[in-house]
Amino acid sequence: MKTEVKKLSGSQVELKIEVPAEEFQPFREKAVLEIAKNFEKEGFRKGKVPAEIVEKEAGEQNIMAEAGELCIRDNYVKAVRENDINAIGQPKIEILKMAPGNPLEFKATVSVMPEIELPDYKKIVSGIERKEIKVTDSEIAKLKEQKENREKERLREEILEKIGEAANIDIPDALLESEQARMLENLKNQVGQMLGITFEEYLNKVGKNESEVFDSLKPEAAKKVRNSLVLREIAKQEKLEATEEEIKAENEKILKNYPQASQLDQERLKEYSKEVIMNEKAFQLLENSLK
Repeated sequence: MKTEVKKLSGSQVELKIEVPAEEFQPFREKAVLEIAKNFEKEGFRKGKVPAEIVEKEAGEQNIMAEAGELCIRDNYVKAVRENDINAIGQPKIEILKMAPGNPLEFKATVSVMPEIELPDYKKIVSGIERKEIKVTDSEIAKLKEQKENREKERLREEILEKIGEAANIDIPDALLESEQARMLENLKNQVGQMLGITFEEYLNKVGKNESEVFDSLKPEAAKKVRNSLVLREIAKQEKLEATEEEIKAENEKILKNYPQASQLDQERLKEYSKEVIMNEKAFQLLENSLK
C-alpha cells in the first residue's frame, strides 16, 4: 500500500491510497465469500452455494464492488493509523481506479483534530484577578459555598475566554456540527421535562423550524468546542496525565450521581472520566498562575 497525505484547509486531510493488485486479490476472494452468505440458487440452501458457482453467477461487477468496499475500509484504517492521523467522523471516499488485475486507487478526505497555536497562557492568566468572596454574618455557610462555586465558574470562563481569544484555532466543521447536534438534543429533552410540551409545540411557540434552531446554536457550540480544544492542548503541552486510580474513582462518582450512566458503553464512560480529570488538572494548573 502506498499513501500520499495532503493537508487541506478547514482542518482536513486528503489521503491518496494505492493498493497493489496482489494485495487487492485477497479482498476479491473475501468478497466472493461475503456474497455467498446470502446467495440463493435452486438446489442449494441459502448461503451454501459453492464459491466457484457464486463467482460465476454473481457477476464481476458485483464482486468488484464488494471487494472494493472491503479493501477501502481496511486500508483506510491502516493508512490513518500508520500516518498518525487523528481523524474525526467518517471520511469522504472517491474511487480513482478499480479494475480486475489492476491496483485499486482511492482518495479519502476526512476532518482531523486541528493544530492549535496557544498564546503564553500562564502570562494571560497572571493578569486575571480572583475576586474575594465576602459574606455577612447573616449568610450561612451554604450560601458562601454557592458564591464560591459561582466565582470559580466565572473565573474559569474568563480564563478560557482570554486564552481562546489569543489562540489560533481552526475548528473543524465536524466537531462544530457534532456539538450543535448534542446541544439540540439536550434542548429537546429540556423542553419536554421543564415545559411539558413536545419539541414541535416549542418550535411553534418560538416561530422557528428545527434547522433554524440548530443554526442559532452555532456561536455557543463554537465557544464550547474552542474551550475544550484549549484545555486539551494545555494538558498535552503540560504533559498532564490521568491515572487508572483517578479514572476509576471518577467513574464511580459518575455512576453514584447518575445511575443511568451504567447503560453507557464502559469504554466511552472511561474516556469521559479521563477528560473530566484532565480538564480539572489543566484548570488547577492555570489557577496557580492567578494573581
